[in-house]
Amino acid sequence: MKREEVIWLLIFAALSAIFVLWVRRNLVEFQPVLEASTLFFQLMLAVTVIAVLRNVGGVKSFGVFGPSIIALGILQAGLFWGLVIYANIFLIVMSAALVISPLGIPSSHRIAILIIISGVTITVLELVGEFYHVRVLEAALLFPVLVTSWLADRFVQQVKEIDWIEPSKRVLGTFAITVVAVLVMSERRLVLVVTLNPETWPVLVLLNALIGLKVRFRVSEHLRFSPTIRSGASTSDIMGMNERNREIVFGHNPRSLFEHLSKDRMKRTMHQLDIPTPRSYAIIARKREIPEAMERIRGLDSFVVKPSRGFGGEGIWVVDRTGPGKDDLSVKGEQITEEDLRSHIARIVDGGFTSTWEDVAIVEEKVVTDGWMKPFYTSGVPDIRVIVFEGFPVMAMTRLPTKESEGKANLHKGAIGMGLRISDGRGMNPFWRGRGGKIVDHPDTGARLTDMKVPEWSEVLRIACLAQAASRLGYAGVDIVFDRKGPMVLEVNKRPGLEIQNTNLAGLLRRVRYVESQLPVHGFDPVEERVRLARLWDEEGWR
Repeated sequence: MKREEVIWLLIFAALSAIFVLWVRRNLVEFQPVLEASTLFFQLMLAVTVIAVLRNVGGVKSFGVFGPSIIALGILQAGLFWGLVIYANIFLIVMSAALVISPLGIPSSHRIAILIIISGVTITVLELVGEFYHVRVLEAALLFPVLVTSWLADRFVQQVKEIDWIEPSKRVLGTFAITVVAVLVMSERRLVLVVTLNPETWPVLVLLNALIGLKVRFRVSEHLRFSPTIRSGASTSDIMGMNERNREIVFGHNPRSLFEHLSKDRMKRTMHQLDIPTPRSYAIIARKREIPEAMERIRGLDSFVVKPSRGFGGEGIWVVDRTGPGKDDLSVKGEQITEEDLRSHIARIVDGGFTSTWEDVAIVEEKVVTDGWMKPFYTSGVPDIRVIVFEGFPVMAMTRLPTKESEGKANLHKGAIGMGLRISDGRGMNPFWRGRGGKIVDHPDTGARLTDMKVPEWSEVLRIACLAQAASRLGYAGVDIVFDRKGPMVLEVNKRPGLEIQNTNLAGLLRRVRYVESQLPVHGFDPVEERVRLARLWDEEGWR
């Protein structure tokens, strides 16, 4: 146990003992008040159960707050009818979110519309219950309008960003843990034990703290990383979500840096440091800057427009000039007008493709993928992700678009992931839609995937390390594209995904720990030496 944890535990134990003794001594006088406040203790049990199911079991859900508030509403109506009512409310609001999503309404007004629809739906159910004397429907007023609207909006936005599969799992997981929470809250004996025994209150706090600090591998991750485990890797070598978030991201990526990691700010930084990245033609933070940006790109044959804080490729337009005089604009072969382009940029600035209230639109050079990658994709832009830890590249993969992924290098949408050896940049273990190791040829081009060997591999690793240093993150995922002019940094991620371990059939945590052991000796080596050492360590199996 760390020194800070011991200190926190001692202080917490001392304060808790004083508080518990005071409540216990006056319990006779306090008991009527406590028995009238059982709702709060039900909530304490609910959030603990939900947190355990998420953090230990690995159940995917939309947070802890949402399910716990929903559980309170369902509890008042009874489990069966509560679920029926809430499912109907959610489906109506979700349908509304799907209908208005293509309209491009800014997020603030979109949420407002969903809250209004949610409120009207709940009110109508209450009126029907009152008019037809269906008492169970009168409980609809207890259902949370704000949480329902937020949940429906997040679901629809994730469908747009990824696909239906992952968000649907998250919705089902949310309902599943809500049901468990309701069942626990309905156990009156258990609730009274907690309510009338003040010793249990700090125990619940301590339980949440210890589980949050000590559980490193979720139950569901045994299934998620089964290809890596079957290949011989120990679970102690594999980086799980808890370990990544608690130890690696929290320990090496200060939150104070996060606001500086937007694509527009990182592009400015990389341009200033001469780190190769697609050329920026315009960075638009306000609508009044749109006319000037339109003038800058008027003579360009092609360019890319994208949101600074977007997810999953949403909001990205690859624009080409077509026609005899190069006067026509097109996106994915479909004709657009200059007014369409202005409107799209304005929508980006309004935050139409992010969860924040506003965003920055970036207009940059279109990447023309180098010819050596042609056999390994059909459309879109393939990329290479390099995980860099404290200046050392520790793991890499390539993401190859397919027809199923609609040209996007997004694994959730159906792109292929394939590990790249740090030692020499050779492809290994192609991974597609969960079928790791079983894919041999690209499903669209027929090319043997493991024939890939990335040229200029040392340069790829070098610029990945430079980008990580420029971000000031200790742990980063650097996305690199291969333009005809050479490798370029596309993006730096502060919390890169963990699926890369399945494409390498190796544990990321083991490599990170190895680098940590070498930092006292090699932490200040020049970047070229760090790249050389990482390649050597990879050859030696990170031992």
